[in-house]
Amino acid sequence: MRERWEEQLSESLVEKFYLTQTEDEKQEGFQYELKFGTAGIRGKFGLGEGRLNKFTVQKIALGIVHYLQHEQNPSIVIHFDTRHLSQEFALIFANTFSQFNIKTYLPNTYKTTPELSFAVRNLQTSLGIMITASHNPPNYNGIKVYGADGAQLSVTESEVLSHEIEKLGNPLNIQTASKQSLYIQELPEGIQDQYFEQIKASVGQIPKSDLRVTFSSLHGTSVPITPQLLEKFNFKNYVLVKEQCVVDPDFSSVKSANPEDHEAFNLSIDYAHHYDAHLMIATDPDADRIGIAIRDRDHTITYLNGNEIGALLLNYQIKKTRHVSNRVAIQSIVTSILSDKLAERNNIKMYHVLTGFKFIAEKIKQINTNPEENFIFAFEESYGYLAADFVRDKDAIQIIPLIIKYASELQLENKTLRDELNDIYATVGQCQDKLFSHTFDGVEGKAHIQNIMTKYRNNTPTKIGNLEVLKVEDYQNQQSHDLQSNRKTPIDLPKADVIKLIFNEGFIALRPSGTEPKIKLYVSLETEDFENVSEEMNQFIFNK
Repeated sequence: MRERWEEQLSESLVEKFYLTQTEDEKQEGFQYELKFGTAGIRGKFGLGEGRLNKFTVQKIALGIVHYLQHEQNPSIVIHFDTRHLSQEFALIFANTFSQFNIKTYLPNTYKTTPELSFAVRNLQTSLGIMITASHNPPNYNGIKVYGADGAQLSVTESEVLSHEIEKLGNPLNIQTASKQSLYIQELPEGIQDQYFEQIKASVGQIPKSDLRVTFSSLHGTSVPITPQLLEKFNFKNYVLVKEQCVVDPDFSSVKSANPEDHEAFNLSIDYAHHYDAHLMIATDPDADRIGIAIRDRDHTITYLNGNEIGALLLNYQIKKTRHVSNRVAIQSIVTSILSDKLAERNNIKMYHVLTGFKFIAEKIKQINTNPEENFIFAFEESYGYLAADFVRDKDAIQIIPLIIKYASELQLENKTLRDELNDIYATVGQCQDKLFSHTFDGVEGKAHIQNIMTKYRNNTPTKIGNLEVLKVEDYQNQQSHDLQSNRKTPIDLPKADVIKLIFNEGFIALRPSGTEPKIKLYVSLETEDFENVSEEMNQFIFNK
């Protein structure tokens, strides 16, 4: 099998990546198949069915064609980011679809993920395809598939598509598609302007203040769209971190193009000191997630984590919508107790859904059918936010002017976002959060991650350190177990490989990543000596 693949190396599009891999890395591509899961497909470049290359991408594209076989006059819009081979993969999709007379919209340049969601809804296409691997390393790429509502496919839809892809068998047996130009069209003019108008209507005017901002796209898709958008708001008091606002699929200026990573802000901080900026903003390469850091009056740098940004934005949306009744918000099951307490204090109903913005989108769809509920905000702790639901995925682009407006208003009051966050803590309690992420590569790594989950599913501790476990929520078995009453109740959410231990002080949760060889431990507690307690939790879970 490997020999046949290597015979096709020159056609695979991934020759330069394959030739630099170790023997173990090469062999790994032949040990398993990439599976289309609830978050699409994400993987390394290379040969074999376990890697992304011309042949596996063609297989996915043909699987999508079969998925749409019962639809009358299907249409698809494709966007791609700035990564290696994103545009090439987009062309493979477009050519394949065109062979089957499927109208396909393909822009002539890279676009953001939220723009893809908006375009699907605006153009009323059957599906949307986004070629991106978000913040993964440069040797990765991925494919996300969106339904006609602009949200990523549901669990059921993903399973159907996955089955259609798997039925096709060996990707090397799939004939290369030739372009049928009649069915491939450029993205219609005006889509971006309509997107901007929706953002402007949602955010309103940014007040004049002396707030100064630095912005970084981390070599991704949010430039030039962000300067173009801020021009619409007549906000000019910002500077681009020029080294990072250029297309570079190797992400050369950072170790990780991830706004969660503090080191990704190093250049922004240099710029902030030079330009006396107050606020630093960075987006990930496909511009669905946003990170924020603050430079205070004494030039101290404060990095906000995803939960703190979410609490601030929720707080702002609560203030903006005082006149609205029956307000609701949405967050994932591993998001902080801080926002729960903030919502409760302000009489906001908070829905909890599984991790993955598709579940937030599903809940928004349900809310919009209920005239008694009014959506105001949704977010995940992993730096993904949505304030206005004309997009059905996390949207860093719409959040940029919103957070600038918030900070500008505070600036006029001689306050900062840090001051506002301190006010929230003073009001609802010092709820703190920490994420521990452990990477285990390869086939053995996957098995190790599963062993950890099995261990804590079958032998759940009743106490960790000085904290007593009150309840265990097992989302794989869809069951909540109250340890005090020994009562078990069903969890009305789809199955997910997540275990959550609930204490009087908050919770911890274990969740394997759906797109990376990682297992994550989420800690959200209101307790003294939080840093030591959270580290104790990490040591206990992973036997360090």
